[in-house]
Amino acid sequence: MMKESILFDEFWSHPNKLLENHIKNMISPDDDELGKQVKLYHDIAKLKNNFQIYIRDTSNDKLDKNHSLLSAYFFLLNSKFDEIPTLFGFLAIVSHHVDVVNLMTLAREANKFFKNQKELEQWDEVAGAAKNIKIYSGLSTKKDEFLDRAEKLRQYLVLSQYRHKFTYEDFINFKSLYSNLIYSDKFEAIFSMPKQESKDIPIDVLEGDIQNLPPNKKRDAFRNFVLNNFDKERKLFTLTAPTGYGKTLTALNFALKFNKPRIIYALPFTSIIDQTYDIVAKIYKNSDILVSKAHHKTTICEENLTKEDRYSKIKFLMESFSGEINVTTLYQLIFALFGNKNKDNVKFNQLKNSVVIIDEAQAIPYNFRKDFILLCEIISQQLDTIFIFMSATMPVIKSENFKEISNLEYFSKQDRYIIKWLDIGGEDELLEKICEAASDKNTLVVVNTIKKAQELFAKLRDKFNCFCLNGYMHDDHKRATIEAVRCTIDKSKVDPLASKILLISTQSIEAGVDLDFDVGFREVSPISSIIQTAGRVNRHFGATRGELYVFPEISKFTNLIYGDLYKVSGAILSDLKQKEVRESEILEISNLYFQKISNQLENLHIKSEIEKLEFENINQKIEDIMNDNYKQTIIIEPKENFIKDFEAKIFEIKNSPNEKFTIRDLFKNHIRKLSKFSINVALKDMNKLMPNLKQINGLKDMFYLPFGSSYFYSAECGLKKDTNLDITDEVFD
Repeated sequence: MMKESILFDEFWSHPNKLLENHIKNMISPDDDELGKQVKLYHDIAKLKNNFQIYIRDTSNDKLDKNHSLLSAYFFLLNSKFDEIPTLFGFLAIVSHHVDVVNLMTLAREANKFFKNQKELEQWDEVAGAAKNIKIYSGLSTKKDEFLDRAEKLRQYLVLSQYRHKFTYEDFINFKSLYSNLIYSDKFEAIFSMPKQESKDIPIDVLEGDIQNLPPNKKRDAFRNFVLNNFDKERKLFTLTAPTGYGKTLTALNFALKFNKPRIIYALPFTSIIDQTYDIVAKIYKNSDILVSKAHHKTTICEENLTKEDRYSKIKFLMESFSGEINVTTLYQLIFALFGNKNKDNVKFNQLKNSVVIIDEAQAIPYNFRKDFILLCEIISQQLDTIFIFMSATMPVIKSENFKEISNLEYFSKQDRYIIKWLDIGGEDELLEKICEAASDKNTLVVVNTIKKAQELFAKLRDKFNCFCLNGYMHDDHKRATIEAVRCTIDKSKVDPLASKILLISTQSIEAGVDLDFDVGFREVSPISSIIQTAGRVNRHFGATRGELYVFPEISKFTNLIYGDLYKVSGAILSDLKQKEVRESEILEISNLYFQKISNQLENLHIKSEIEKLEFENINQKIEDIMNDNYKQTIIIEPKENFIKDFEAKIFEIKNSPNEKFTIRDLFKNHIRKLSKFSINVALKDMNKLMPNLKQINGLKDMFYLPFGSSYFYSAECGLKKDTNLDITDEVFD
């Protein structure tokens, strides 16, 4: 005899929300049959008594509120699909509140996934309650039949290890199904309505703004060439153009011509994301187009929230690429493509029918560049997504499906700078050369390590209007430095008597920073880095040709810092020692370099994991390349009592009367406010600093350097690699 639920006359999925309404709002006319079924069954186990008691009082944490696995059981029993779609549907429902496991884990842990007794005890409760709900009419509820089906699917999975290799297409098919489920589920839970079609992004707003820019013959000709190359039949494009040609607005203009409801613009560094976001947000500020910014440091201004807004709504739109125009990091896009985590996959759904612009495409790590490009090709076909890869130094893409939309002849006509080898006997000779240049020219020096940048800065700061830029400075100080440098350069261009500038930097300066120097010095490094530095010399097409001097290594460990890329550069660098290189030759050199990388270093990095659909392992392999495991984050306290006030706010949030999900979200947002004062420090530097660091109360393992510790940190050059450096000015302005 079936034990029916008798406690409730209506069944909720979320507080005060009928389960039936939740499901109906989630299912979209665009969904295929598998997508509809997965959405229909994903929450069916919420019908059990314990869940219904919990959802009426969410403070009762003792109750078993898990529902994913049992819901997947009912999907499996009622599935009319073949084995693989059934497997994918099963795994998507199992994972809709957690991260996705390796496919074979389902078979290996059969008692947990296919015949979990604890879940099966609630079977009758759910089956009985489902009779009362219209959307589940015709539901099969035979437990014995389910157990039989589950065993057959498990056996299929075990045998498929030996018989069946999965493909990159299968990987995308699963992600597409999973992401569609979790995106719709979260969207409906937050907004209580079906997902809305996005608005058309008006192209005339952008074009009007471009028309109002000061005339620039080169940029205008470039933009017209690109726009005339528009091809609505193609989905994959490269846009290769020299630095300083205004690629950002041109690419946006090109993207808008496809008339897609969404643009995702990915860049490698948070500093240039903020810069790009500000440009685009300004253009669309008087329209109802949502321009959103998503990176790990983005916070929501809570002061401006109304009751109707609810924090969660803004947070969701921002973190799931749901704006009409989304400016984000390459990191976020990479994990949307490869990641197994729930928070990454919610974004994947938004790639569908969008235009994705990847700026500074050379920043995609070569280890998995081939996999990345292959996934983009499949997504463009399956999800009707447009991809535009942009760079001044474009990696080799061995695919007929990509169309170049720029005029590569631009490169051969460039003559803004010349690259020369500087044969010096040592650092003293280098300093002599720098001083000579900096006495009457705006000069840039780029070295390979933070320590070396700080040392040179300490030696030269009293002689010149000197600035330093490196990764041991927090964002606010980096930004202030870039701004001060930009203002000084602009001033010197209109007033010949104004003082010139000397900037000493690490590779922080290389991509996307729009500064224009007369002369540059670059410590020997991979070819792409040298070209990127050259892009900051005579960037704005001045009358006098600029010079970039490449000098031998003065920092230690160059080969360790750059690894394989440095080795690949060897032969090209030895050519540079023999003869100087003009800007008109840059494209040829860049192509040769990336060709060598492609031949020597690139392969399908995750192919063996894809063939078994090891979702966790794929994520781990990508994480190992993207995350620097040898660094630790610390906070530089920006003013007196900042941390004390921060800790008080943590306490206030944790003890507020809000429901627990709001508390969690407010807490995360509050923590993010620290990130603009954070720096990632090498572990050995962390250990040296440890006696001077304090722990932030309420946050596990989060340390900060108290305000006023000028002995260790200076606003001018960041956290000192060597505290003997004579940089003693009071630090925090």
